[in-house]
Amino acid sequence: MIHSRRSLTAIRRERRRKRRLRRRLFTFLTLIIIMSTFMFIKCSPNYIFTICIDPGHGGYDPGTANESYEVNEKDLVLDISLKLGKILEEQDVKVVYTREKDKIPWSTQIESLMGRSEISNDANADLFLSIHANDFTESSDVKGTEVWCRFENTEDEALAKEINYRLSNIGYTKNRGLRYEKDGELYVLKNTNATSVLVELGYLSNNNDLEFLSSEEGKEQCAQALAEGIMNYYHSKQEEQMDA
Repeated sequence: MIHSRRSLTAIRRERRRKRRLRRRLFTFLTLIIIMSTFMFIKCSPNYIFTICIDPGHGGYDPGTANESYEVNEKDLVLDISLKLGKILEEQDVKVVYTREKDKIPWSTQIESLMGRSEISNDANADLFLSIHANDFTESSDVKGTEVWCRFENTEDEALAKEINYRLSNIGYTKNRGLRYEKDGELYVLKNTNATSVLVELGYLSNNNDLEFLSSEEGKEQCAQALAEGIMNYYHSKQEEQMDA
């Protein structure tokens, strides 16, 4: 009788083990199907590389400002964003904007953040780039670029590194490096499905950064650097897919 009970227990254990194995196999096959579908879409002749460009702030929200020079972040980043979009469109990239004018349909900050993420997600964008300028009222000596992503060793970081490298090559200001979620959580990076990066192009409280970013040449160079970083990242991903 004891022997029979032990046999029955062993049978039940074996059945449970097989059920676990079947569940794991099902999960694995599902992931393979999803990844295969994703790769098929990306390799399809109808696929168009899509980026969502997010000029920070806008409308009622000026962002940071240098009142002495009457420069608002929202205007500066919009100019650079539109220049960037034009460069990318000339390279057959589909560009989606969260705004193209100094108008936004949202009335609060949380609505604005949610709306920007939704635009990117609804467009099924491959990349999301939010463009901003910084400010530090305690000292006008602080300057430099920062590129934000969520975590290390991710596609977000790979894109951030490309953009950071291209911006630093301009040489107009200090390279303050990459920043991560551990340094501060950013809603748009956390809530967009695309590979996502936020860039701070400089400090409007610093006269050197302000002068460069406000100039037509500075805007053109920043837009070109951002485009080069984006396209270099994109081409590297294409090469990886071809080698896979």
